[in-house]
Amino acid sequence: MTSKNLRGFSAGIILSTGILAGFYYTADTDKTSVLTDESVAEYLSEKGELAISEEEYTSLKDTDDKVAAPVAKEEPKAVPPKEEEKVYQMTLTITQGMSTGEVCDLLQKENIIKNSDEFLKYLRSNNLEGAVRAESHQVNSKMSFDEIAKEITSS
Repeated sequence: MTSKNLRGFSAGIILSTGILAGFYYTADTDKTSVLTDESVAEYLSEKGELAISEEEYTSLKDTDDKVAAPVAKEEPKAVPPKEEEKVYQMTLTITQGMSTGEVCDLLQKENIIKNSDEFLKYLRSNNLEGAVRAESHQVNSKMSFDEIAKEITSS
């Protein structure tokens, strides 16, 4: 950029700043809206809402609390017995060359675990990813991540 271009650019910035300042300081900013009871009432009627006094609000709130209290005293309904979760069992055969991700996906596919990514993260966070043994393992869906990890990493 030459010095002529730089001077022209600077002059443009100064001129623009002067124009903006002129508009800013000469603009009529005394127009303020006054909030009146009539304007509030008009706004509320347009929106289909009502304004109430603090006393009315408190009395309505107290009435609502009194009405809600008997409902809270009702006897709790009998909770239906929980259906027992089905326990899935499998013989997990890990072959030489299987990745830990493949093992986790297989466990999820057979409903032993719910999320293979979470189990893989568990193995990685406990430095067990490389300790998975290539052999057959008995696992079921009632086992925790810790129990499954101990089973598939044991020798």
